[in-house]
Amino acid sequence: MGCVKSNPDQIQIIKGDPASQLALWKKKNISNYEMTIKISCYCLQGRVGPHHIVVENDKIKTVNNLPYDSTKTGPILTINELFDFIIISLAKNPYQHSLDFNSIFHYPKNIYFDFSQQIADEEVGYEITYFKAL
Repeated sequence: MGCVKSNPDQIQIIKGDPASQLALWKKKNISNYEMTIKISCYCLQGRVGPHHIVVENDKIKTVNNLPYDSTKTGPILTINELFDFIIISLAKNPYQHSLDFNSIFHYPKNIYFDFSQQIADEEVGYEITYFKAL
C-alpha cells in the first residue's frame, strides 16, 4: 500500500515502507543477482545507463559485461547500497521523493529524490528495469 503526503510545496510518494521492504529483501538472502539499472541525474551520459550489472556476494562483479571500474562508470550501487542511499536520503528531509518496491523480491525498483526546491539539477533517481536472482 502506498501513501501520498502533500502540501502546496512538497510531495512524497512511498509505495511500501522502506524499513519493512529492507527486512523482506534481507529475508530472501539474495547475494548473487543480475539487474539492469538506469540512473537519472544531471551527469555524463555514460553514467545514466542503462547498465547491466552482475552482483556476486553482494559486490558488483561486472557492468555491461566488463569488470566493474567506478572510474569508468561512476559509482554503481548494489541493492543493499540502494537501501542505504534511501535511508540516508530520507534522513535529509528531501523536498520531494518517490519510492516503489518490487512486490516479489522487495528491492527498490524506482527511487527518486529532489533534495532542495532551491537548487536546480541536484535530483537523482534509480530505476531497476530487470532483476534475476542467480
